[in-house]
Amino acid sequence: VSGPIYSGGAIASASRAAMAQRDAKRAGLHVAGLEVEQEVRNAFVVLEVARAKGTATDRQIEAASVAFRGVREEASLGARTTLDVLNAEQELLDARVSRISTRIDEQIASYSLLAAMGKLTATELDLGVKTYDPAEYYNLVKSAPRAKSKQGAALDRVLQGLAGN
Repeated sequence: VSGPIYSGGAIASASRAAMAQRDAKRAGLHVAGLEVEQEVRNAFVVLEVARAKGTATDRQIEAASVAFRGVREEASLGARTTLDVLNAEQELLDARVSRISTRIDEQIASYSLLAAMGKLTATELDLGVKTYDPAEYYNLVKSAPRAKSKQGAALDRVLQGLAGN
């Protein structure tokens, strides 16, 4: 008969350790899922905020446009100065610049949402570009010659010459 007569609880201890590791891996998987879900929710909220900011900026442009037309009309009647007209025009231009900025923020937020959902890939976006396929690459190079080619030998000579200088 060969083998240990008394293991001193090593088998039970190893079994408990394996179960603890299994439970830890499951907990890590659960936490990772919750983190992804939280990231998607945050990205969606940022997108909604950007959209609301865009709506507010549109209203700001409308208000500044109405104010500019009013100030310009008052200036034509002599009730406003040229400086007042220029200030109103500057407010309108600032509102338009702000709208451009909010459109950029909205685009960034939408791409961030796609990235959080895992949809910001070349295949998901249907970009029409060739994607990397490990199996295809392996099949392409598995029958390649193992010895150095003439071009490889020439490149090695060039690199060795550069390294010597």
